Amino acid sequence: MDSQARNEIYGDTTRMNIHDPVRELNENVGTTVVQTMAGVRTRTSPHRWAKPDGPQPGAEVEGRLRLGYRAWRTLEMAEGRDVALAWLLGSNPRLDEDLPVIVSQQQRTREALGAAEAFVNDIHAV
Repeated sequence: MDSQARNEIYGDTTRMNIHDPVRELNENVGTTVVQTMAGVRTRTSPHRWAKPDGPQPGAEVEGRLRLGYRAWRTLEMAEGRDVALAWLLGSNPRLDEDLPVIVSQQQRTREALGAAEAFVNDIHAV
């Protein structure tokens, strides 16, 4: 992935009202994945956050959601929706076999985005 695309995803994600990426994630990866990504217990939270007039998640949760969205979007743009979802939910050798959705929850930004870009760029070395 070139730096222009990376910066575009970052800029778009930063400028978006949080309800928009949550809605897009709900539609593409499902609310259970969004709930896991956000690190919350309430199953209805992703539904409520997706509504334009819904509640705002707290700052830490919003950060997790934006990171997860950036990683997902990186994969989705290059590989498509199904591969992006499989990547989020699969153990990843670049992340010591952790699941990318959990790495996003833990806000391990550099690791999550680095692994997404490595996959997109077909870099196999760990």
